[in-house]
Amino acid sequence: MGAHYKIRAEKTGHYFTHGKMTGETQFVWVCLHGYGQLAKYFIQRFEFLDPQIHFVIAPEGLNRFYFEGVTERPVASWMTREDRLDEIADFVLFMEALRERLMWDKNSEIKVIYLGFSQGVTTLLRWLSDIGPRADFLLMWAGGLPDDLLFTHRKEYFSQIQSHYFVGDKDPYFTPGLVMDKKYLMDDMGIELNLHEYHGTHKVDEATLKNWVAQHLTNQV
Repeated sequence: MGAHYKIRAEKTGHYFTHGKMTGETQFVWVCLHGYGQLAKYFIQRFEFLDPQIHFVIAPEGLNRFYFEGVTERPVASWMTREDRLDEIADFVLFMEALRERLMWDKNSEIKVIYLGFSQGVTTLLRWLSDIGPRADFLLMWAGGLPDDLLFTHRKEYFSQIQSHYFVGDKDPYFTPGLVMDKKYLMDDMGIELNLHEYHGTHKVDEATLKNWVAQHLTNQV
């Protein structure tokens, strides 16, 4: 086997938005897609949000590939098992560059909502744990909670965020039972995790998301 070396180089990151940051903005969403998706399609799930008061940002994973051969459209992912720590460091740099550009958490009067779907949950949690940006709501949708991520060193940070986990009763990857194990672990650390089970599969269910918005955000406008 040949010798292995590493070199750091710049990489272009992509992101999509819905709405604009204005004086009327009340909520900022940062939404991370799942494995094998593209941000330009993922953001469409949030276009029901009123752009006058909601600003949605959808970063895209830095790794692109052809999902089912070169004749199919390219998709993206956030990380793989190969050189995982390097890929984690890369997307943390990307997210920080994006936060510095858009400055979505500077105005304390604007509520910040972070949402991750599938692989985006793991990605989001690693970045939040590493950096600790201002956050009001954390929405984890059908994704894994990393076993090697120690919430203990960010206990105070996560305990101040209203955290929600969503899982479909037909999801082939995650079941409410599996999620309950993580909930008990987080409860023991004083981090409350609100569980939401809906009738559906492995996707961001629009009806469930709309219901959450109506219950948790509408009365804050």
